[in-house]
Amino acid sequence: MDDPPKNQTQNRRAIIDVGSNSVKLLIADVIEGVVTPIVHKGEQTRLGRGVFDTGRLRPEAISDTARVVSAFAARAKEEGAETVRVLATSAVREAGNSDQLAAAIAAGGLELEIIDGQTEAELVLRGVRSLPDLATGPLAIIDVGGGSTELLVADDATLRLQHSFALGTVRWLGSYSVSETPTAAERAKLAQALDDFLDEQVTPKLGDVPLPGTLVGAGGTPVFLSRIFQERDDLAADEIESLRLSLPEVQTLTNRLWQMPLAARGELPGLPANRADVILFGAAIYEAVMMRCGFSELRPTLRGVRYGALL
Repeated sequence: MDDPPKNQTQNRRAIIDVGSNSVKLLIADVIEGVVTPIVHKGEQTRLGRGVFDTGRLRPEAISDTARVVSAFAARAKEEGAETVRVLATSAVREAGNSDQLAAAIAAGGLELEIIDGQTEAELVLRGVRSLPDLATGPLAIIDVGGGSTELLVADDATLRLQHSFALGTVRWLGSYSVSETPTAAERAKLAQALDDFLDEQVTPKLGDVPLPGTLVGAGGTPVFLSRIFQERDDLAADEIESLRLSLPEVQTLTNRLWQMPLAARGELPGLPANRADVILFGAAIYEAVMMRCGFSELRPTLRGVRYGALL
């Protein structure tokens, strides 16, 4: 990669995002407000497993997460990052023993920032707006994480809606039992639960806010749906972000996933085996939101909270 001109401001930065399902690392050069990713990777630790029922992080999840954070910080330093921020979201926000995770991470010389739902939503919006063709204009975004879903609606100058909902893949995986080969009854039960959640939580927030036809999907689920759709493990970021999945295509993908045994899902091109369980819930959430809100297509993006935190 060519060096930037001397009159440009360059800063190599790293964000470590401690989520309910996985820890993700983004190392990027930020030049004149433009983010150029250098390293983008993740490792699953399932930090949120059980926390939404018990209110506590499991000791093994704490140690595993701290280990991954330490390894990612070392990688960031190797890559020349000038700053390293460690952010935590839904599972850590809700845990009564989040101080134990903070202490484990502090032992490695790092500070854990626990961001609230509003801040998380703001960072998602900032990250998505960093895409040149989405910098202005009407925008609807959802970012489905392991513990929460951020929903944002904006026009050129005004943020119309910004809210964090207790709707996440790991959270719902712990609440709804699904067989290795999901049954029609299990699918119907989840669909009804999602309908009820949208009725009670999302629709009242939306009110009469006008929505564009395209939904921008941040987070892992749209990326994996794109790769499954293309049957490719190596789908590059620009290829992912150029895709548009129609509502019928999202419905077809969701139906296909719910009809497959766990082992078969784990062998799908484009889907890591350790995502084969939570992808059911992520796909179902996107399908339900698109149907309820009238979105005709889903636009996947890698740019979310991590990109926003870099800017």
